[in-house]
This record gives sequence, structure tokens and C-alpha cells, in this order.
Amino acid sequence: MTQQKANHLPSLQALRAFEALARLGSLTDAADYLSLTRSAISHQLRLLESQLNLRLYERRGRGVILTPAGQLYAGEVREVLQSLERIHANLPDQEYNGHVHVCMPPGFAASVISRHINDFYRAYPTIRLHLSTNREDETINQPNFDLFVVFSDGVHTDHHAELLAQPMYHPVCSPTLLNELDITHPRDLDRATLLHLHDVHDWQLWLAACGGKHQIKVESGLYFSNILLVLQAALSGQGIAIGDDVVCGDSLRHGQLVRPFGEKIPSDRAYYLVTPHSRLEDPNVQAFSDWLKKLLESLLGASAMSS
Repeated sequence: MTQQKANHLPSLQALRAFEALARLGSLTDAADYLSLTRSAISHQLRLLESQLNLRLYERRGRGVILTPAGQLYAGEVREVLQSLERIHANLPDQEYNGHVHVCMPPGFAASVISRHINDFYRAYPTIRLHLSTNREDETINQPNFDLFVVFSDGVHTDHHAELLAQPMYHPVCSPTLLNELDITHPRDLDRATLLHLHDVHDWQLWLAACGGKHQIKVESGLYFSNILLVLQAALSGQGIAIGDDVVCGDSLRHGQLVRPFGEKIPSDRAYYLVTPHSRLEDPNVQAFSDWLKKLLESLLGASAMSS
């Protein structure tokens, strides 16, 4: 009566023992490769042949040769083990599972994060990311957040602060408005409506860097309390704003905004990633932090190449 194959699969240890034997051609070499004794290897191979009801190899002198069935099986086993190695190599270093609450300026959230956030979700689908925007009167000492992106001077003594980006200031407007007003020089700004965020500070900085010789009524124009309103007005052709290569980067690359002049100056503040010390070791927080830093490095590199 013919013996039937066992219904259950061979053990992984037995398969590794056979693959090593088939590749190295020696029980001793296979045992050394797997850091096992020769008797342990022999036991795994006998168990495997018994489960398969197949003769897989024959002894020849100090070595072994595979039977035809063994040669066929060795190829299949090698493919399976290589596939398992690839799966293992592609596993994340840590298990990502939980909630991350991030607070950031509204312009940064809308113009940078919201345009690319699905890339983070595809990379870390088990992290539940919660994005919020802050008001200017809010501090980073809010207990319900794990991370903050802030636009500041970088002095945050009670938290871990890391520089994300030092933006460059420059005027921006829609290409339609630029053509309509025929603006080619800073002195032509007197024909345009200036768009201000809160006050004239940013325009004063930029004009001073250009030499301050242009008789521009910098106090004229429209004042907004939110950078999103400023950017929307600029995108809609309502005037010229002072933007930066972080918040305006995507709009500039896609041609929705243009820079009328080549002059640009470093901002007197920068974007920082601020993390409470108690959250620094959280793998979910680290995952978002690393993703955000790589995103900004990529975006600012693309902006530098296109400018």
C-alpha cells in the first residue's frame, strides 16, 4: 500500500536544512552554515523525507547528491525561502499603530501638507494622523498634541526644536496680473495693489534689501489676518504679495504664481519642528517627523532647481 504525503507543510527549519544541503553538497557544511550539529541536520532531513514520502538525496563519499526529485524540490524551496527573505527585508523596522496629533500654521498645512499628505498615508496606513491649525495666540504648550510645526525664531527651551526650513521671501502674483500690469522692475509696484499679512513688515524687509530707492507707498494696499487669504487673493490676480518658497513652492512650480523679480531675501524667522520631550521616542511621531523632513528636502530642492 502506497504511503500518502502528510497533509501539513514541512517545518521551515527542515526546508532551510535541505536548501543548505542542496546548495553546499555536504551535511557538515550545511550544519556549519546553519550553526547546527550534523545530527540535527540529519534529523531535519529524515523528517522532511518522511513527510514528503520522497528520497531527496543520496550519500556519495563525504558528500551527497540530489535525486531527480530532490533537484526539482530544491529549486522550489529556494524560491520560497528567497521570497520569505524579501518579505522580511521589506517589513518596517517597528510596528506603527496609533494616533498622532500635529498642530501647524494654516498656510503651511494648506499649501504644503494637504497637497502631499496621501503619500504619508500610503507609507503608514496604520497611523491615524490628526492635523490641526493653530492661532497666533496659541502656544506650543498644548497637551493634546504630539508635534508642532511653528514659524518662529527657534527658541523653545522646554521642547525639542529642529529646523525644518529657512524660507526665502520674494513677491509673488498671478501670471495674468503680471502681464496686465507689465511689471518688470520694483518701481513698477506703484501700479499694483500690495497684499499684506497683518502689517507692512514683510514688504519693508524686501524693499530694503532691494536698496530702498524705489518710491513705493508701502502702506497702501489690502491687509489680511490670515496667510491663506493673502495667497488666495494673489492666486486670483487681486494684487502682489510677499510669499516664500515653502508656502508658495507648489504654486510656483505649477505656474499658478510667478515671481516678478529675481531678488529674494531670507526670512527673519524659520519653520521648526517642535516635539515635547516625552514624545520623542514614539515610533509614530518619529515616522511623521522623518516623512515631513524628507518632503521639505524634496520640495525645496525642486524649488531651487526651478528658480
